[in-house]
Amino acid sequence: MTTPQLNHALFNQALILIREGDMRRARALGFTNEELQRLSRLRASEIESLVHEFPGVARFELDHDTFKAALRRVDRDQDRDGVVDLCIRRGASVQMLSAFFGLTPNDCSSRRTLLGVPSRQGRLPMPDEAVETDAWHRWQTISDDPASPAAAEDIRGMLVLAEEVDLPLAVIWTLIKQWTVPEQARRASLPGDDERTSQSGVA
Repeated sequence: MTTPQLNHALFNQALILIREGDMRRARALGFTNEELQRLSRLRASEIESLVHEFPGVARFELDHDTFKAALRRVDRDQDRDGVVDLCIRRGASVQMLSAFFGLTPNDCSSRRTLLGVPSRQGRLPMPDEAVETDAWHRWQTISDDPASPAAAEDIRGMLVLAEEVDLPLAVIWTLIKQWTVPEQARRASLPGDDERTSQSGVA
């Protein structure tokens, strides 16, 4: 594709970079040092002549590899945004959204507002022992290594568990972190811990 408008944009950008002394970026537009020196000495009327009388000077082409990489980035960003929204709907805490996605409290508040999810007040209660035991058994079928510290980073697995046992994601995250502490890691079933499950909570 060749047009006078493309020529004009190319020459103007090159001249701006020359004036800024950024010769590396000017050369990246496709010019040689000699061509940039010649371009910088042209009068405005001569540049206009180049633009309109020689439309084939510059060509517009798509860099297919770069375009594919850009599309992959867009897909990753869309996927990330979808996961963030799902986490918010499933009850992720501000701390969790910050740890997994780098969101600030303001980011969390804004996204909750956009999604129509009310902000939570106070601490979430932890489930009783029977519910926690059921969650642990279900987690063993979801996670490849349920007692490994890496399991607490499996956001997609945690989303599945949160849906299956109908607990807020923030509670699920807290439970999994407790399960994966080496001295507390579960091997077959959870030991009784009535005092912890009845008195603790999640911010």
